[in-house]
Amino acid sequence: MLTSRRDYLLRMIDEVARLLSRLMARGELVKPEESQLTLTLAFERLFGREAVQIFQLTPDQQYLLLGEGEPPDAARDKRLLYAALNAEAARLYDRLGRTELARASRLNALRFALRASQDCPNGDLPAYAPDPSALVTELGATGLDPETADLVRAAGSGPGAD
Repeated sequence: MLTSRRDYLLRMIDEVARLLSRLMARGELVKPEESQLTLTLAFERLFGREAVQIFQLTPDQQYLLLGEGEPPDAARDKRLLYAALNAEAARLYDRLGRTELARASRLNALRFALRASQDCPNGDLPAYAPDPSALVTELGATGLDPETADLVRAAGSGPGAD
């Protein structure tokens, strides 16, 4: 039973990662509406819930849900995939001129990437894991809220770490 659960989890992570790769590879060539739909499908697949249910949860609830019943490395990978999806959502919002949504998505990506790496520091990170230093740089002069700044300092990631 444990092996079949693990196989299912790996297939699900692989499927969502493929959706993310497709989004990233096509980038500017895809209409924003199509990108948004693909992102929504990826979020739904990752959580196994409809988007409306996912986005009613707080980030802390989302974080806990992604790790529920999972071994530490699988929980980390799911959380990093969620961070990558948020980073991609930020790029989409940038294209649409929705700067506040882009910033919020980027902050969420940064928090999830840092927390997931801190909670399960052993092992190689998956290729889709966003780079916290790059996210801090992309956030630029907008600054970090105190909680995120503390996470950045603890991880030693990027300009906010000093």
